[in-house]
Amino acid sequence: MHIKNSRWPYFVGIFSLSLLMLMMFFFPIVQAKSPQDTSASDAYEYPIKPGTEEWKVFETHDDMLKACQIPESTLKSMSTKGLIETVLEYPLYGDIMAYNSIQQGFEAVASRFDGLSELLNRKDAGVELLAKYRNMNPAAIEADWSLVQKGSYAMSIGNIEILLAQDFILSNFTETQLLELIQVTHERYLVKQQLAEIYGQTGQECSVWLMGKALQQVNYLPFEKQIHQDATIQNFLGSGSYATDTVSNEIVSNAEQFLSGR
Repeated sequence: MHIKNSRWPYFVGIFSLSLLMLMMFFFPIVQAKSPQDTSASDAYEYPIKPGTEEWKVFETHDDMLKACQIPESTLKSMSTKGLIETVLEYPLYGDIMAYNSIQQGFEAVASRFDGLSELLNRKDAGVELLAKYRNMNPAAIEADWSLVQKGSYAMSIGNIEILLAQDFILSNFTETQLLELIQVTHERYLVKQQLAEIYGQTGQECSVWLMGKALQQVNYLPFEKQIHQDATIQNFLGSGSYATDTVSNEIVSNAEQFLSGR
């Protein structure tokens, strides 16, 4: 696999890069979920998962990719809610963070994973993703959770935001749904700011990126003018990575102005 400039800032200040990668690829991570979270009954159960003896014998990344593909008949018959759960539990979803930008990583994973390709063809994917995102509270981290569980939960919220920020998903939202999405994302961002030691820079960036992409989709005129005048905002909206403080502040400020006028 072609990997450049690996980024794992969800865990900034918690784990070293080497320890995190060891845990992600060789040991099973217990997923910490919000109390409101429920799984779809038809979500796919991957036959081989990280941490198992079968996984350990894989010698190449291609071996892992092949083991995680889903039969086409199963994909086509799966509900969109089940498909979302299946995508989010994809053992190699973390590959997204192994590229120069989130968008580049997302496109690379989507090109190699049939489950993600199928989800991006479902017109109701956005509605189901928003319903799930609405019930994910960044502050719902329990005091007795391990550092691994806290990090896993932080990543799960970011992963939903990355999916919601995709152009195909946003293009199927109504104006009312986009308004709700911007409002919910802004609320999540403010909580992440208060828990920066858990969510890190990239956790906050994912929220800012989603806000910016949603504002762009809703054609908010003041923001559209800024986009055309500022290449740094354009670059961030296209990549989803490496936002300067100025860019983040501009996007959040535009979101707040947009919401105050509604």
